[in-house]
Amino acid sequence: ISAPECFDKTLAETACSCSGEHGYMPNTGYPHVRRAVARYVTEEQGVPVDENDIIMTCGASGALNVALKTLLDPGDEVLTPVPCFVEYGFYADNHGGVLTTVPTHADFTLDMARLEKAISARTKVVLINSPNNPTGQIYSRESLHDLGELLRRKSAQFDHTIYLVSDEPYRKIVFDGHQVPSLFECYAESIIGTSYSKDISIPGERIGYAAVNPEARYHDDVLNGMALANRILGFVNAP
Repeated sequence: ISAPECFDKTLAETACSCSGEHGYMPNTGYPHVRRAVARYVTEEQGVPVDENDIIMTCGASGALNVALKTLLDPGDEVLTPVPCFVEYGFYADNHGGVLTTVPTHADFTLDMARLEKAISARTKVVLINSPNNPTGQIYSRESLHDLGELLRRKSAQFDHTIYLVSDEPYRKIVFDGHQVPSLFECYAESIIGTSYSKDISIPGERIGYAAVNPEARYHDDVLNGMALANRILGFVNAP
């Protein structure tokens, strides 16, 4: 599958440009790019998002690693429903975390009882992937609201924020009238990581972004941490 012709044209123009696009940029990416992405995320999530909620990343994997580097202390747990993308364990381990997997129902929907039982005082992040790789399951709005309520209760119980991080590179690859619900409407302490690798077939360009819910309690601290992590992990964003 090839990238759209308009992308090839724009990429060629950018590659041949000598007007500064290939120099150093802010750790979070160019402001005009983040503004454009924020307009899109606002429409997608149904929540007002601006450029200061966006960090450009080297694909969705870069976004997830930047988020986990920022959020995890050594020994913290990352919970994820299974089946899941096989690299999640390595992403957590990269930053001193421990991946704990939680079985889903037989149809691969979220099992709230098992998730509740798995959450502990060391849980810092719940990592979901919807539409899911490898199952294709799309988590419903109701299940995301239930998950948000569960994480609010558990955050209060353990007296620290439990973040919901969503890996969404397949969000736009849905069929038969299905829709992917807004994560930001379901839980304030949430981060989305995504890329253009799948929907326009440009994985080699490593273009993605992370979006932090503007209602997150420690929004500015998380964004500042992610901006630093984007640099110290060695990621250099495409212009």
